[in-house]
Order: sequence, then C-alpha cells, then structure tokens
Amino acid sequence: MEILRTVVGSFPVKNIPVEKAIVEIVEMQLKYGINVVSDGEQRADMIGYFENIPGLERNQRGLYIKSKILPPQDVSKFTKFIDAETVKRYLDEKGRHDVSLKVTITGPITLGFSTAVNGLNYYSSLRDTNIYVDFANALSPFVKEICRKGYYLQIDEPSLSAKVIDTKIGVNILNDLLKNLPSTFKDEKTIVHVCGQLNSRIFNDLLNVDAKVLSLAFSAPNVQKNIDLLNKQILYDAGKRIGVGCISVQVSGLENVDSVEAVLKRLLHIKEKIGVDYFAFVHPDCGLRALNEKIAETILERMYHAVNMFL
Repeated sequence: MEILRTVVGSFPVKNIPVEKAIVEIVEMQLKYGINVVSDGEQRADMIGYFENIPGLERNQRGLYIKSKILPPQDVSKFTKFIDAETVKRYLDEKGRHDVSLKVTITGPITLGFSTAVNGLNYYSSLRDTNIYVDFANALSPFVKEICRKGYYLQIDEPSLSAKVIDTKIGVNILNDLLKNLPSTFKDEKTIVHVCGQLNSRIFNDLLNVDAKVLSLAFSAPNVQKNIDLLNKQILYDAGKRIGVGCISVQVSGLENVDSVEAVLKRLLHIKEKIGVDYFAFVHPDCGLRALNEKIAETILERMYHAVNMFL
C-alpha cells in the first residue's frame, strides 16, 4: 500500500509577493517528494485566516469574540481558496497531475478557544460549549467547499490534546462539522491533525472522529510516548489509519534537526507497532511556520531520505 508524503501546512513566511512565495514553497515540496502539498499559509496564521467569520473582531490581543459566531454568507473569496487556485495552476503548468493539494482548516475547538482567550462577549465562559458548536456551524461552508473542489481537507485541532474542553465533547462537535460530508470523502480525503502529547483517554476519544485518518505527532521529546498508544487491533477496530509525524519541528538550529537515521528508526518502530498498512501519510510533527527557511528545508530533506530508505 502506498504511503503518501505531506506536510502539516504552514511554512516560514517569505517577505515577497504572496503568489511568488506560494510557488517557491510548492517547488520546495516537490523537490522533496511531497505527494499532497499545501500553500504554505503565507497570508496569516491559523487563526487570522478566519477574521471574516461574523462575530469576530480584532483588538490589541488579536481576534476576539465580540458577538454570536455565525456562518459567513459567502466563502468563495476565502483567501485559502484563492491561494489553492495558485497552487493548482502551478501544478498544472508543471504537468504534476500526480500531486494533490490539501487545504487546512483550523478546527472549531482550537479556533473557538484561541479567539475566546483574547476577549469573550455573548458566551458565558471559555467552557461554554456553545462557542465551539457555533464555530463548527460557521466552519461548515468552508469544509463543504473544500469537498466540492475535491481537495484534501485537513482539520487542525491541537486544542484537543491540550484538553481545553472534554475531548469526548470536542470530538462530538467536530463530528457535527463533518456529518454532511460524503462518506467516501471522509474515508479518502479528510485528515484530523492533533499535535501534542496524548494519553490513552484522549487517544481513545480521537478514535471516534468521523474521519479515517488521524494525523499525530511522534517525534519531539514531549510526544514520543504517543507511539506507545498505537496498536494495530485498535486501529483496525476503529477503521483508522495514521498520519505519522516522523520528524520533530521543535528545533532551535540546524544542529537540532533529527538525523536521517533517527527518523528511519522512528518509522521502523511505528511499523513494528501497527504495520505499514496503517500508515496513511508521513509528515513532520507539525507546521514549519516558526522556523527559518533553512531549517524547514532541512527537515523536509531528511524526511525525504529517511522515507526513501524506509520504503
């Protein structure tokens, strides 16, 4: 079974025109064998992309919740869709019809919590589940449009591992966001990414997400024990495959980047736990935005060589 290579989404922001930056980032991904590419998130961070959701406003701390969160009237001008078209045109020009495109969406729990901590009106507290339910409703048009366009969908939910609300409740809210998508899309093109340290309860709750692929981190020191949670029978029973975060992004310099040998050893260890059939993707632990460009490229290069040896 083929194991696809991807990235989590973000890259270091380039100080050049956005379209040129996107093209350069896509070219870097192609250079290192990425099968499912991203636009590199050059316009904003994972929260800032959603500034136009009704109910959000900006203060000195960032986006905050000013009033009830509502779905936007029109998502066709959403900058991620504009940037996705830039990627698609470039891939077509290169004749790279073998490469797919992924659009990442910040999930309702993470988006809700990250904006609520900057200011909260209308809702009672950070624990008010109506915040997250309303964000799920607001994100639904974005998710449906990604499905309509046929891109891969990745929903980023780091807050599920941070336990900002009960994980079981968070998963139920996330499933409400996914409920109207075709089952084939959820089986083939939907990824839920949860970086961070997990425990058995959180992991078991995540197995109930209504998407086939769970993208998890296994490489940085604080998440290496996530490997211990993996079990082939559990994945079989849950109908899940794993996006394997096989190289750390928690590095301060080139000397801290995992070696090819370390990445290969990690991949072989995970293969021992679940077998190669339960690998859906290999990718870095998380996004690359906080790194400089040389470190980001070195991470992709070492992952490329390790995966080639692994396969």
